[in-house]
Amino acid sequence: MRVLAGALGLVIGLTVVLVLSSVAGASPASSGASPATAKHLGPYYNSTFTETGLPSGTNWSVHVSYVGCGCDGVRTTVYSTTPTIIIPVTNGTYNYNAIKVPGYFVNGSAHGQFNVSGAAVAPIAFHFDPILPYTVTFTETGLPALSLWTVTTTGNGPGQERAAEDQTLSSTGSSLNFTLPNATYHYVVSPVTGSFFVDHSNVGKFVVSGASPPPIAVTFTTPATYALTFTESGLPSGTNWSVRISGFSGVPIHETASSTTSTVSFTLPNGTFHYVIAEVLGFAINGSTTGSATISGAAANVNVPFLQLAQGAFYPVAFGENGLPSGAHWAVTIVATHTFGHSRSETQSGHTSTIFFLLQNGTYRYYAHNVQGYTISAGGTGAFSILGASPSTIVVNYTAIPTYTATFNETGLPSGTAWSLLVRSTNGHSTPWYIHIVGSSNSTTMKFTLPSGGYCYRLYPVSGFKLTSGVYAGSFNVTGAPPATITFGFTAK
Repeated sequence: MRVLAGALGLVIGLTVVLVLSSVAGASPASSGASPATAKHLGPYYNSTFTETGLPSGTNWSVHVSYVGCGCDGVRTTVYSTTPTIIIPVTNGTYNYNAIKVPGYFVNGSAHGQFNVSGAAVAPIAFHFDPILPYTVTFTETGLPALSLWTVTTTGNGPGQERAAEDQTLSSTGSSLNFTLPNATYHYVVSPVTGSFFVDHSNVGKFVVSGASPPPIAVTFTTPATYALTFTESGLPSGTNWSVRISGFSGVPIHETASSTTSTVSFTLPNGTFHYVIAEVLGFAINGSTTGSATISGAAANVNVPFLQLAQGAFYPVAFGENGLPSGAHWAVTIVATHTFGHSRSETQSGHTSTIFFLLQNGTYRYYAHNVQGYTISAGGTGAFSILGASPSTIVVNYTAIPTYTATFNETGLPSGTAWSLLVRSTNGHSTPWYIHIVGSSNSTTMKFTLPSGGYCYRLYPVSGFKLTSGVYAGSFNVTGAPPATITFGFTAK
């Protein structure tokens, strides 16, 4: 099937196919938490969190989240007005996070991970420091009265400090006051329609170090402005086209505007401005794509006539793959890009070692899609041009991602008894691709072939038997070698 890509002059010569893609001995639960014990596999062990630095009676909280498989672990947030929080948890790996307290931040790591394996967890300590605020003042000159202007600050503090440091304020007055803790900051002032910045005063850096810094001046100029309008003819209705202008009229001006109507407009002061008309694929401008326009106390207009190009010959462009098994599905996307970033793309995919496109003269970018279980070692992205002939075949090299064997053993089950196990990625980003495997075995050993990454497992109960060693759910990592064997011991109930 041949698919024509309109004004792109981009034609695809093949049918498009879908593109890739527990033990005894637990302590009783202490005060400070009340988990729904019925939904989890016990027993429970205490995880303890302590705080210093907060005034007596301040409400603070900790969230713990089970990393393992299934619903066997605890996910809860516990609050306290005392310096200690105790959360009963089952065996397994957990993430923890100290929740932000207004006016304070945790000095050090506010989050982390701990593992529970048949015993209580060593206490985890947080120290809260007060956020000592200082006033940072921005002043503006040059805006008309009651004009709305906006400043955004971005600090360099880690974790919980960032919530206090990253702020945005607006005002219709001549000043803005931020309340900020010690840090180094960058700031950006947003543009104001009809006004222009003087001396690049819209961006900068300042430091708060135990005192308020001097006021930061933002200077605008607000001259009389007039419309500079570019009017196109010849483009199909709804076509996206763009113009970029630059010039100096007391302040440097660099602007780009796009439109899907017949006009692109700028609001500018008196002066002479250079412009560039963006390319529209499949069309040419009947005249120059660059020029100058002068504003002198009145609006100005520039006509931009486009002419549609006659379609030329089509040439086959071949992509070949190397390294995939026979019949593997793979795909390539071709991108034809307009000036100023507008782009259109087409994708071809298949189960053979070669993919073809049919394309007209022009310059194109391409990228090959990932294939599960493989990395692209060469030829994955690039560009090519067609000028009256097909380019040479472009080869994409795939390399298999190494895998390793994770082994699980059982003892105590009668010969031939079936047992089952779930193994999955800890989260969607912990492995090269998401893995969710349920395995069953009638022998004493079960093996899984896995790439490097983080995993959790869940052992399904076996009727008539209970665990005497090992845990029903846990986690493990594969780091370039087979992980340690995990063993479960069963006995009859």
